[in-house]
Amino acid sequence: MTILTTGVLVVILMVIGVGTAVTGVHLERTELQHAADSAALAASQAMDPARLYDSAGGDALHEGSARRAAEDHLRSYPLDTTRTENLHVQSVEVDEDRTVRVVLSARTHPPLAGWFTRGTGLSIPLTVYGEARAR
Repeated sequence: MTILTTGVLVVILMVIGVGTAVTGVHLERTELQHAADSAALAASQAMDPARLYDSAGGDALHEGSARRAAEDHLRSYPLDTTRTENLHVQSVEVDEDRTVRVVLSARTHPPLAGWFTRGTGLSIPLTVYGEARAR
């Protein structure tokens, strides 16, 4: 009976550990999604002053100014985590209707298993998409 009880307890603890790790990764992804939406909003408001009143140079909202604004915003964004690393802007696109799409990428270490993923160099990749439209 003791062996059976010990086996069941080990399985229960493993299920709790996996559930905690999956929940932690999902929370990190949700926080990263908020950062992507915020960076997309900042990028959609990044008008190039040199092109604002002169249409000969192109649209005032372009990928260069949008990327700079998204990266600047991401540097000052209060991402409150120690498990996510290598956060960067993967791509920024500006459509003809001034919709800005920002793709952020990062790597995270799950709770309760972070010691293993850090020690082996393995981490979980996260990619999120943010979108905003300038009016």
